[in-house]
Amino acid sequence: MRRLPLIALLLAGMVSAQTQTVFLIRHAEKAAEPAGDPVLSEPGFARAARLPQLFANAMPAAVFSTQYQRTQLTAQPVAQAAGLAVTVLAISKDDAEAYPQHVLDGICGLPDGATALVVGHSNTVPAMVSAWTGEPVPPIADDEYDRLFIVRLRDCTSEGWSDLRY
Repeated sequence: MRRLPLIALLLAGMVSAQTQTVFLIRHAEKAAEPAGDPVLSEPGFARAARLPQLFANAMPAAVFSTQYQRTQLTAQPVAQAAGLAVTVLAISKDDAEAYPQHVLDGICGLPDGATALVVGHSNTVPAMVSAWTGEPVPPIADDEYDRLFIVRLRDCTSEGWSDLRY
């Protein structure tokens, strides 16, 4: 039996690590009606229409959204530009704590080097980033629609994250 040197084993482990980059944003500005599941407002539709330009150099391999119209309408222009369908991952008050792991499971199934866009809400986006990184994340204010979080994953574990504006 031939033994591989330790360095070869270590390098093999490094090569086989799966990496993904996740972009997380809150849905764009919403209309006032219908109250339970509003669509986007005019500024919201304009913001969503500009998103493909933001991701032009890093088009996602998957686009995830909640079941609400405002998140799906925000995600749709990027998904369309990437030639993808929006993957809807429903959330409810009953499964809010498990939701970050549910989304992470979907992302970790993507190919090595893939990017993903996750469109959520003012409460779910910081909760996901915090759950994945183990760090506190500043909340998103009700009037903030321009926050962009980036989480870098290696083998489904956070290697780091950023909180930006777009």
